[in-house]
Amino acid sequence: MKINWLVICTLCFTPAVFAQGGPQQQQKRFGDSTCLPAYLAQYDVNGDGVISEEEKQVMDLARDQIQKKLRTDWDTNGDGKISDQERTQAKDRLRDMITECRTTRFQEADLDSDGVLSYEEFILLPGMAKKLVDKPDVVVAIFDRLDTDDSGAISLEEFLACVKQCDQARDGTGTGTGSGK
Repeated sequence: MKINWLVICTLCFTPAVFAQGGPQQQQKRFGDSTCLPAYLAQYDVNGDGVISEEEKQVMDLARDQIQKKLRTDWDTNGDGKISDQERTQAKDRLRDMITECRTTRFQEADLDSDGVLSYEEFILLPGMAKKLVDKPDVVVAIFDRLDTDDSGAISLEEFLACVKQCDQARDGTGTGTGSGK
């Protein structure tokens, strides 16, 4: 049976957290073992930083509801099947939503609103700030890779182009060579 990529995509939006095996059934913790990422924290009803089996079941139910809604949204003619045309339209809408989200994140990081990320703004990004402590050379390399025109700053276009190349490499539709530097 052919698995619909849209269904897989939906499953990725709300990942489940499974208990690790063993008689004691330890729950997986995140980050500093006291907090969950925002997308999981909403399911941590008791606030203990762990997704219990009951909370996981609620998460799974929510994922199923999201999946049904998306399938209904994508099935524009209501025939219960996702045609190639509907699949293409859904991909285009998802791509637009992702680009919009990435643009918003870029603008939030652009503290002086000049349309580019300076190195100083770049290192303030949560993922980069942590890497800066452990591996400063990696942060510089990432910044240089994103700054394809060697201007000393990352424009939105450079950022989106590099992210698109990474996505294509992951999907097997591109070379994934980054900026080509």
